Amino acid sequence: MSNQYQDITVNQLSYSYTENPLIHDLSFDFKAGELFNVVGPNGAGKTTLLYLLGGILKPQSGEILLDGIPLSSFKRPALARIMTIIPAESNIAFDFTVFDIVSMGRYPYHSPLASLTNNDREIIREAIEQTGLTKYKNNIFNQLSSGERQRVLIARALAQKTSILLMDEPTVHLDIHYQLDIYRLAQSLAHDKNLSIFMISHNLNYASMYSDRIMLMNEGRIVKIGIPDAIFQPELLSDVYGTALSVYPHPKTGKPTIWPD
Repeated sequence: MSNQYQDITVNQLSYSYTENPLIHDLSFDFKAGELFNVVGPNGAGKTTLLYLLGGILKPQSGEILLDGIPLSSFKRPALARIMTIIPAESNIAFDFTVFDIVSMGRYPYHSPLASLTNNDREIIREAIEQTGLTKYKNNIFNQLSSGERQRVLIARALAQKTSILLMDEPTVHLDIHYQLDIYRLAQSLAHDKNLSIFMISHNLNYASMYSDRIMLMNEGRIVKIGIPDAIFQPELLSDVYGTALSVYPHPKTGKPTIWPD
């Protein structure tokens, strides 16, 4: 990777939009080679936390450290070479091709009017190939399916050559095939490319299958952090989600699967 920052540590982080705190005193960490998934009901504060980690929002108290260095000490251009936010979906106003969108990941390394170098083009080609988009590289982004567009956003992040990916519900609106595709790709990026993957998810079963660790949140607080077996306990989940849930081992993997009673 192009930089050394891969481990994030959060210490006593709090944030609020109003007088009522939305994020309460969060402390946790995630690191290189790990798919760290955050789950919890709507309004738990998951996306707000992602924006805090990405430097879009500024915490009211507490700190976020990149390999021990305060996030606040990094200027935006430097941060763009360290981490990338991958949104749940992206609306592009113009008819850019897949190659055009992925090439935008190289912007942090150039002045606004600079042309792509041969090295840039090779990095873009690798990102497109790695996400299985080679045959779509000249297609118009807005004409792709939702799953294909999501892979383009991931390819853009890979072209940016950051070591930390912050993924905000990357499988929302996708069918089963593309949901599995994105989860497998995220796991591969963590395990095979040694990236730090922070993902927000509402699909508990896929989170169980592919995550290394899971953080369960509710009402802006951490309920529990651990491996899927430790988090996906029926009493705990039923209490957090406010509905009766049962947990059974997957018939092939043994990983916990969650079903409503």
